[in-house]
Amino acid sequence: MRRPLMRTVLLVLVAIVAWTLSPPPAFAKPFFSDGYLGLTQEELRAKLGPPNKVRTMTAALRIYIYYSFEEWEHVLREQLPDAVGEDVYLYVRDKTNVRYSFQYAVEKKPNSDTPALIVKLVEVEFLSPDPLTGSVEGPVAVPLAVPLVKLPTLVPEFRPSLADDAPAYRSNLFVILVQNEVSQEARRLIKDRHRDEYDWSLSYRLYTAEVLPSRLSLNDTMNRLEIAVDSMQLIKDHHKLTHEAMTNPYSARAASLPPSPEPPQKMIPKPRYAP
Repeated sequence: MRRPLMRTVLLVLVAIVAWTLSPPPAFAKPFFSDGYLGLTQEELRAKLGPPNKVRTMTAALRIYIYYSFEEWEHVLREQLPDAVGEDVYLYVRDKTNVRYSFQYAVEKKPNSDTPALIVKLVEVEFLSPDPLTGSVEGPVAVPLAVPLVKLPTLVPEFRPSLADDAPAYRSNLFVILVQNEVSQEARRLIKDRHRDEYDWSLSYRLYTAEVLPSRLSLNDTMNRLEIAVDSMQLIKDHHKLTHEAMTNPYSARAASLPPSPEPPQKMIPKPRYAP
């Protein structure tokens, strides 16, 4: 009677020792050097911990509703089965409030009714705290303008190319910095009908509430940054009218250029009176 019991105890001890000595599970490799794009939601949360908030978009004009992580996981996720919440993380870096929001692509898994959520875009916002409460967690936060020179400090994942010929484009809404990193796996994140015709690269999209100057310097400011996937050749082939090629603002060539000329001031027309 004692021998089977001792054998059971021995097997349990061996299992505990094997589990203790086994290496921790490895994370899936992200698609690019940013470390986020391509991770599943489970892998992202294992890397960063549970999010501070979960948000859903209610309109096309960037209007969001923010929920606590516990409320989303235990109540709302079941009530809103078609909604894909964005995981939100808040940081303070160099006395600046930085908010990361992770958007997911829905990908079906074989032999499973539960789809996989894969990080397809990382939005980083710089925020001014509420003057009354000092908080930045409200649904409406005031964007903070940050010089380009400070972006790598506030966003460690932002490592733009310094090459003079690095592709850079400007539109009336944002600036795109396409990086020299191509991933075949990144096609999984693209819904464009030209997905299979082009190579897809890591890119940074820089947004500002001000009018973009004709050329950027490191003293110009941005209030939002996206870590995304873009195709340089797709922009050349299909977006010539909306995306203008520009000098990489982080290059030595851009630093040597004179500042942008001041826009001409329009004179107030003088009224003409009848004689």
